[in-house]
Amino acid sequence: MYTHISLRSIANCYLVFASLFLQALPQITTSAQGIANAENSSANPKNISKYKTASERLSESLSCFDPLNNNASYSITLCADLPDNNNPRKVHVKSETGHVFIILSKWTGTDTINSVFGFYPRRPASSLLFKNVRSEILNNSNREYNISLSKKIDEEDFRLVIKTAVDLAKRKYNINKYNCYDYAIEIFNSIAGLNKIPIRHIRFPFIFGKGGSPCSLYADLAEMKNNGSAWSPFIQKGVFRAPVSTN
Repeated sequence: MYTHISLRSIANCYLVFASLFLQALPQITTSAQGIANAENSSANPKNISKYKTASERLSESLSCFDPLNNNASYSITLCADLPDNNNPRKVHVKSETGHVFIILSKWTGTDTINSVFGFYPRRPASSLLFKNVRSEILNNSNREYNISLSKKIDEEDFRLVIKTAVDLAKRKYNINKYNCYDYAIEIFNSIAGLNKIPIRHIRFPFIFGKGGSPCSLYADLAEMKNNGSAWSPFIQKGVFRAPVSTN
């Protein structure tokens, strides 16, 4: 009996590992390929070295917004992509766990510059084996999302958002304590003033305990929209598609 239970437990752990790894692999592969193409393009004068840290690469990427001045308008959008569009409470559906990411925008007249990015483990498999692993910031252009909160900000706050995003990119990725959810909300909260977005970790399936999830962000933003909070007019629910990053 003891041997049978142990083997079954090992098998269950292996299935969980395989499921989450397969979920992360397509996102990482697609985004990483996009970054590689940008790095190898001779037409791109701002080549981003693969040997630089995530923070350094993000800093170079966000230079697409230079110069920052009062002649332009700026915004930040916090987005949540649910694992299941039809059930906002499902934390994990087959191999999908969803994602939380940021859209930064600058526009002058008819010209618009966007940067769409999110926080990932550099090696997805390692995040399931170790608590804290090296992080990576990847391009989330054209990513689908189900709810968002947008805020127009001035040049000073936009500078603060960029600084915060670059500084937080130095953090280690932790699937329970600091994942894409925590990273994106902390960036948004840097300019949220007194109406900060709550951070609420919820129970993951299987053996992984609690962590940040697009489902908890969806629930909090949906409640804010329904109860007439200060953020209510700036929250959108539905199925949307993120813009393409300019950088």
